[in-house]
Amino acid sequence: ARAPPPPPPPPPPPEKQPTPADGGYVDLETLKSSPPDYVDPSRKEDYLSDADFEAAFKCSRADFKVLKGWKQQNLKKACGLF
Repeated sequence: ARAPPPPPPPPPPPEKQPTPADGGYVDLETLKSSPPDYVDPSRKEDYLSDADFEAAFKCSRADFKVLKGWKQQNLKKACGLF
């Protein structure tokens, strides 16, 4: 007995805006000047790639997340993301 053929692949998902979850990063200059509509203005730093994030904030995302809110805000202001 032979195994049945595999089912066809699912259809591609409909077009959607890229998000950080699926690799849709935005560079720092774009976030500062004219961020895309899908960017949450209160979380612009989340749309940076890891490399851009570390270059802008001089720390890793993990280190940034453990900072107190006011320290995060001061760093965001210094980078032009607030």
